[in-house]
Amino acid sequence: MAVSVDNVSAATRLRREMMEVQSGLEQKRNEYRERMDRVKSREAQLLRKREDLQEKLVKFYKFIQENEIKKNRAEKKAQLEFRAKEEKHQQIKMLIEDAKRLEGEKQDIKVQLAKYMKYQKYLEDVLSYNEEYQDPNDIITRHCTLDANNKELQERKKWLEEESEAQRISLQKKKKSKEDEILEFTNQLSKLQDVLEQTHKATVQAQDDIESNVENKCNTTKTIGQIRMATQNLYDRCMEVNKQHKKGVKLATDEQSGDILFQLHFVGDCLSDYIYILDKERERQRAARMAAAAAQ
Repeated sequence: MAVSVDNVSAATRLRREMMEVQSGLEQKRNEYRERMDRVKSREAQLLRKREDLQEKLVKFYKFIQENEIKKNRAEKKAQLEFRAKEEKHQQIKMLIEDAKRLEGEKQDIKVQLAKYMKYQKYLEDVLSYNEEYQDPNDIITRHCTLDANNKELQERKKWLEEESEAQRISLQKKKKSKEDEILEFTNQLSKLQDVLEQTHKATVQAQDDIESNVENKCNTTKTIGQIRMATQNLYDRCMEVNKQHKKGVKLATDEQSGDILFQLHFVGDCLSDYIYILDKERERQRAARMAAAAAQ
């Protein structure tokens, strides 16, 4: 019986403890629920404050941006106004300098005007004694015309001098060429004269030998042959020179070209032509030198 009472007491005590624990747990749950409600309420408040803060922050950022834009606009406007002010100062400075320069020019013009007034008076005095001109501008126009004509004549003179110099140089070149050609002809003529003299001497000697030594026919025939060969050689050279310098020269017949007297006469005529050409060239050069000296 005692065991039963103890068991009941233990069960009662255990039940009571359980009830106490349950009561404590329920109290804890209530406290936790109240605490969670307070936390949710606090979070809701914080969320509303955060939203309000974000809205204020957006408004503040917008205000800052608007102020920054206004500041930039004001700074740009200030810079533009400063630049415009500087430009105006520079313009004023330039205008002042231009005014000073124009004032200086004005004074210079006044000085020049005072200087030229005596020329104006001189022209007016000239007009009073000369009826050809009616106005000082007519005299000035006439002077400008004469000055332009003088410049044109100077340019013409310069061109003529240059042209004369070019002609002189060309004439000197032609003169040098002709002198070289005359020298060549002179050398050829000298050679031909030497050949002619030798031929003439040979001919005279041959004739003397023929007249004094008729009996020595073979030697005479040989000498005549040499003379014929020399004369033929001289004749051929003259013919070659004539063909080079004369067009349409009349050729001799075979009978005439074989005649020694005809050949000698032909050679003599060639020498006379060369002497005549040399004389004419000397006269032409003399006339050209005189013309060049007159032109200078």
